[in-house]
Amino acid sequence: MKQDKAEYCPYCLSVKVVRNGIKRTGRQNFKCKVCLKQFQNEYLYLGADRSVKNKVVQMQLRGSGIRDTALVQGVSPATVLRCVVSASLNAVAKPKKRYYPQVQIDELWMYVAKKQKKVWLLYAYCYQTDEILAFTMGKRNSKTVRNLLLKLKGLEIDWYLTDSWKAFKEVLPYYKHLIGKQFTKAIEGVNTWFRTTIRRLNRRTTCFSKKLIYLYATIKLAICKRNQHASYI
Repeated sequence: MKQDKAEYCPYCLSVKVVRNGIKRTGRQNFKCKVCLKQFQNEYLYLGADRSVKNKVVQMQLRGSGIRDTALVQGVSPATVLRCVVSASLNAVAKPKKRYYPQVQIDELWMYVAKKQKKVWLLYAYCYQTDEILAFTMGKRNSKTVRNLLLKLKGLEIDWYLTDSWKAFKEVLPYYKHLIGKQFTKAIEGVNTWFRTTIRRLNRRTTCFSKKLIYLYATIKLAICKRNQHASYI
């Protein structure tokens, strides 16, 4: 493909593309008449290339670290973080049904800023549909459980299945609450998936997020990606 000609828009794949001036780098700029986005055929800095941005996000969701991703894709670690946060803004993690017979709830911890600071991920999972319904992050207390329950508001749920953590007993309605490790076997497998998918969640690693926003964005993207492949019964 020549620099002064574009066959299609990389965003919407439309062929209605026109030239739109010259960049300061001397590269021809193009504009799509359908989605109105601008782009170039070749970028001097790879961090501006849409295909590179997509690969950055994919590597972050396949167990690669931030610096590993930056090294392989030829961009800076800051660019990796910006790509993840930007992609998470368009991701929507919400339930696809209104009724769920059983929902399992569990928590797992991770480090943020330093290894002395733990942050807990609390999420709700339906094993019948293999779908993560909602998640929240915070301290390991009843307030975090209430935040999660608030995100489940509007759903019809017959039973909440959890372990014996006292915060679950304090917040969840007792007449819909089943307690026991035998009820949370499926969600324990999802915990393993989280720690395998996201490098910073591995138990024995030196990787951890410097800011909560980066970790939140990565987890949100991972959940949305997983729910896209959920099998509904």
